[in-house]
Amino acid sequence: MENHFESDSSVGESQDEVVIALMGNTGTGKSSFIKLLTGNDSVRVGDSLDSETDDVVNIAFTDPVSGRKVVLVDTPGFDDSRDGRTDTEILRKISEFMINEYDQHRKLNGAIFFHRMSDPRFGGQSRRSLRIFRELCGAATYKNVVVLTTFWDKVNETEGETREEELMSNSNFFKDLVDGGARFMRHDQKNSGARQVLDHIFTLVPTTVQIQNEIRVEGKSLEETAAGSVHREEINRMIAMHQKEMQDLTSEIASVKQNNMTLKRELEDERKDLEKKILRWEDEKVDLKKGLDSEGELRKRLEEEIKMQQEKFEKAQQELQTELEKSKKDRDEAVLIDARRKAREAERAKTQAEGTLERRMSFKEMGHEIAKAMPLVPNFIAKPWLGTIGRGLDLVDRRKRNK
Repeated sequence: MENHFESDSSVGESQDEVVIALMGNTGTGKSSFIKLLTGNDSVRVGDSLDSETDDVVNIAFTDPVSGRKVVLVDTPGFDDSRDGRTDTEILRKISEFMINEYDQHRKLNGAIFFHRMSDPRFGGQSRRSLRIFRELCGAATYKNVVVLTTFWDKVNETEGETREEELMSNSNFFKDLVDGGARFMRHDQKNSGARQVLDHIFTLVPTTVQIQNEIRVEGKSLEETAAGSVHREEINRMIAMHQKEMQDLTSEIASVKQNNMTLKRELEDERKDLEKKILRWEDEKVDLKKGLDSEGELRKRLEEEIKMQQEKFEKAQQELQTELEKSKKDRDEAVLIDARRKAREAERAKTQAEGTLERRMSFKEMGHEIAKAMPLVPNFIAKPWLGTIGRGLDLVDRRKRNK
């Protein structure tokens, strides 16, 4: 059989690939699901609740049935049991992946949230992981979510079905996801079950998730996002809880008699552990406020881009104003030139009219005009005399025209 499995540290830019994010607490069956779909035995599968995922890992393979390239994005659980790994760090890594996908103009085809049916109760850690998951996705993306329940072989079928119904209908669990279009599916640890999940996601329209829009579109910091706010509330709650425990423990230590040194040492050790926990949560609070590693650089780039676009806009406005003024000046000059042309034409017309008028004036009339212009000769002498001469010239001119 051809090996369709490819391990890749980055996802390509082609949206023809089907990108599926896998999320949930540690030990819920994510690695087993990946192994079944890819057919690759090198995928580590944990036998305990210790995390087998160190980082956000992209696993690309070609689906042998559809021929489509699929990228499974395996993420660490928010209840990572290893020392040194914090929920803030996990949130940052998942957010960085989401933002990187957005920057590459890629959308998410589906998000799978894994939940163990063998858990007797929906504990506080599970609630917190689910809350962060919901806020990462956002209600508009619930239709692209699959809630995949696992470890059905560990529960009685009737008990499992009752628990499943409660998970789907109780507002404290997955009801809002189901109401928003999320699909509840069962994973039976068989390839056919994993195949059904993949076929369902193939039918979904790729989408962007809430944290991408919050950070890239709305310009929020990681702490200001809905997922970041949920995590900040949990940090503050844990700090307050440990501080209360510290106060109670300090009072208890003070009340222990001096001769009971064994109990006193035990209480002191417990107080030191509490101090470490408080310090760790305080560090998480600082890290959350610091946000994504790329945020500062991104904000700087955005500010530079805005400044550059503003300068381009102002330059374009100046050029437009200059062009308008030049156009106005050209129009004014054109109007002046046209007015001068019309004035010259009018002057020529007037001159021609006057010339025509002069040419049409009879010699008799010209004689009378000349007589008026002779102040020293009386009109009763000059006018008849010059008029008679004019009549004679008129007769001569008329004969010439008639010929």
